[in-house]
Parts: sequence; C-alpha cells; structure tokens
Amino acid sequence: MTAPPTVPQEAPLSSPRIRLHFPPGRPLTLADVRLALFGTLWSRRDDGTVVASVENRSALDDLEWVGIEPDEMAAPANDKRVAEVVDELIDQGRAYRCYCSATELREMSVNPTGFPEPVFYDGRCRKLTAADRAAMEKMGRKPRIRIVMPEELPTLDGIDMPRPKSDFVIVEADGTPNDLFSAVLSPREAGATAMLVDGGRVRELAHWLVIAHVLDWELPDLRVLPPWRAVDTAQANETPTTLTIAALRDAGFVSVALLRAAAEAGWDPGDATDIDEMAARFSIDDLSPDSPIFDYDALKKMNGDLIRKMDRFDKIQVVGEYLERKGYPFMERDPAWQERFVETVTAELDTLADAEAWASILLTSTVDYDREVARTVRNPTTHALIDTFETAMDEVIEGDEADSRTWRRVLSRYRSSATAPGRALSVMRLVLTGQREGPNLTGILTLLGPDGCRGRLEKARRYIA
Repeated sequence: MTAPPTVPQEAPLSSPRIRLHFPPGRPLTLADVRLALFGTLWSRRDDGTVVASVENRSALDDLEWVGIEPDEMAAPANDKRVAEVVDELIDQGRAYRCYCSATELREMSVNPTGFPEPVFYDGRCRKLTAADRAAMEKMGRKPRIRIVMPEELPTLDGIDMPRPKSDFVIVEADGTPNDLFSAVLSPREAGATAMLVDGGRVRELAHWLVIAHVLDWELPDLRVLPPWRAVDTAQANETPTTLTIAALRDAGFVSVALLRAAAEAGWDPGDATDIDEMAARFSIDDLSPDSPIFDYDALKKMNGDLIRKMDRFDKIQVVGEYLERKGYPFMERDPAWQERFVETVTAELDTLADAEAWASILLTSTVDYDREVARTVRNPTTHALIDTFETAMDEVIEGDEADSRTWRRVLSRYRSSATAPGRALSVMRLVLTGQREGPNLTGILTLLGPDGCRGRLEKARRYIA
C-alpha cells in the first residue's frame, strides 16, 4: 500500500466530469440541491459533464422538479464488481468478514455523535480463523465487510476532519455496499474527475479518504464547500441538511425559490433565476470560503415574493397544481374564477400552503362547524345578524356578481345596521367559513360570490333551527 496522501483540494479548470452522489434510500435535501446546482453550473461553464447514478430514482425526480437534470445516468456497480473489489481487499488483508450480532455491537464503546457508525469496533472478528468463520455461518450469521484501518490516515489539504477511530463497515450483510463505500465506488465506475462535497459531511469524507487509500484508488478532485449552517434560532427540522425537497414541495415552496436559495448559499447569482442565466455568470472559483447562513423564514418570504413576480398564467398553474395535489377541485372552476382566486390569495402568501387555507373554505361544498363554533352559531343573536347581512347584500348588490369594492360596501352597511356591531364581522366569518381566523373576509366574499354566500347563510339558518 502506498503512503497515505495529502489530497489537494483543487478542481480541474476545464471539462470536469462531475459526479452527483445520492445514496439509495436517502431523500434529496436542500443541501444536496446546492451541491448539484454548483456542479451543474460548473459543468455548463467549463464544458463539462454531470453524471448521476440511477440508484436513487426519487432523489433524481426531486432534482428534476427543482430544475436540474444530469447529463448522463450511470448504473451502480453490479454485485459481481462489488464482490471482486471486496474479495481482493480480503485476500490482501485490508478487509475482513465481521459476524458480530447487534447485541454484541451494543456492548462496545460508543462513538461520538455524528460518526457514520455508532460504535467503536473492537476488532474481534479481524483474527477469526477459517474454522471460526465456518462455525458462525453454520449458526446462520451473515457477515458484513469491515475495512482494516491503516496505521497512518490520509488527509485533505486545508480541511480539519475527525478521524475514523476503528475498523468500519463498507458492505452490509446482504452484499450491498453502504453509503460510505458507494461514495467511493460509484464515482470511479462513472469515470468522474471531480466531486463537490458539503463541508458538513467531513466525518463521512474522512471515511471516503480511508477507503480510497486502502483500495489504492485516486479519488476525483474534491471541492469541499463550507457547510450551509442554519441560524441559531432554527428548529432541528429547519436546516438545509434536514429539509427534504419532497417536504418543502409539500409545504408549498416553488422550485425557483429553492434553486435561488441554493444559488445564494455561497455565491451571488445576481438577478438570475434559472440554470442558463446562472451558468453565464458562474465560476467555481467565485464561491465564498465562508459558511452561508440559512434562514427558513427568509426562504418563505423569498418564496412568496417569487410567486408574486410570476406572470398570471404561471401563478395559476403553480397554485392549481398544488391544490389539485392536495385534493381540491381547483381546475374544475371556470378560468375567470381561478384567476380571481389566485390574484386574491397570492397578494400576501408566503407559501402555497397559505392558498390551501383559502381552498379549504372556498373549494368545499359545505361548511363544517366544530362544537365551539356551533355554540356561537346557535346564539340567538346569530339569526338576526344573518338576516341583517342578507338585507345588506340585497340593498347593495345588483345582479349575480360583486367585486371586492361592492363587498366592502356590503360589510360597511351590515356593521352599521347590526344589533351587535362589535361581533358582526367575527360572527359572519364563523357562519360563512366555520373558522375564527383565516383569510380576509372581503376576499372570501368576493370568491364565494352572492349565490355562494346565500347558500351558506341558508345552511346556517337550518343549522340554527
């Protein structure tokens, strides 16, 4: 085995073949998007190629939704190739079969938090004889493959990494390479010449260096980006490494906001919002050496701002797709109503989930009253307020349509005529929506329309009766 190297952190300046690594079974996170985006921009700018593996189809689907598509798809190393590499390591004494049970592992010392393997392995299976191994297999134990830690460990130039402390697993009992081994094996199989690595994963990176050193393989040139840190007030589920793209999409974030957030994490994209615009101004050497700060609330605000900047057709499309995915029949409404709905709800929203609050009121055929609301609706004064509101509608509205200005006049007439003006608006919100809080009442009335309002008033009357 050659002497452990100090791997220079230098990226090739032209035609990089950049590997995107998404371990099987792990959802794509916002931090992953940052790496994929900068890798894609680097490739576009310097006539390179982005290669991803087909192992994690859901991650690739999420990446495509954000707007990033690899240039090539590489198949993972097959079982035969994995077996060849493992057998060679075992024959050379650089790896061995470990038969320890989960119970036996729990009896060993615990590794510090954040290490890929939770225990400090004591090496007990390293010296098993052939007879010992045969006895273990006769008992039905299936071995995992552990790598033998070299006496001297490789380092990465300029990066302070916690060292692996004991022999660690690279292949699971079913013969599948784990994430650590895949991160080294997959780029080699794909012929990658460069990889971007999140500085928050230095513990894993230290293991990759050990694996490559033990195999006598050269890793692709590595560019380690400073970790993308959350603000001090962030919750555990509000960090770039824990926020999955699937969860963000479900929470009502649009792809352009996530792409923009990733671009701003260590680089200045200017006014660019899509890949082509960003690539035209990108240089891998322009990335900041400082850790960017992630703020979930700021992301929400940017998301809302970008939605409002969309043209009306794009706004209708993103709102409609989100609500349809949530089970609301938005697309069944006529185009004019869709446009009114979108313009009303996007005026103040941060995420598309805010539009769902409106949809839960306006795109349902009935109003449900919980016990507390029902008590208010049954109050003797409610019937009189309903009559007063309907009278105000009859006096102000002409025809079957009413715009927001007309509804403001209705509300003004209603309050001035109500026997309990202090409760008038809150009671009418409960009657029409079944909710004490929510979108502004004028917007609700505008979208319900006169007929929709009268239908809900009549239901409330029957409920009171």
